Amino acid sequence: MLLTSLLTLWCGCAGVPDWPADGKADAVWVEQALEWRLHAAAGRCEETAKAVDALTLEWISESPEIVVRIQTQEWPFLKFYSGLKTPLIQALALVQMQQGETARDDVLRTMRRVVRRSSNWSYRRVRPYLRDRLPQTS
Repeated sequence: MLLTSLLTLWCGCAGVPDWPADGKADAVWVEQALEWRLHAAAGRCEETAKAVDALTLEWISESPEIVVRIQTQEWPFLKFYSGLKTPLIQALALVQMQQGETARDDVLRTMRRVVRRSSNWSYRRVRPYLRDRLPQTS
């Protein structure tokens, strides 16, 4: 038990909620999992992050209370970085669960944090696209 806990801390998966006993997520677990996923350096435990992504996205898609609609023109970074769609869906769902309405600035701040803590994207390159206006190109 102690060894497992130490490995979890060392691997960067600290804070991930316990997996649902029956394998079926509920709103409480999804909220905890989304908070972990969007705030942790999940790149250090990719397999756990992928499993959390799958279960949270499944729950979001089946939830009658949480409805996420993405208009690409509202989130122009998706045109250049389509891999950010999953964390965007998760961020929008978490904001709905906690605040009831979407606050664009909160979501953009969360997206910047996700990119900063990820090994998949270069923050310096993506950051300009996570502002309200696209960067000027020559």
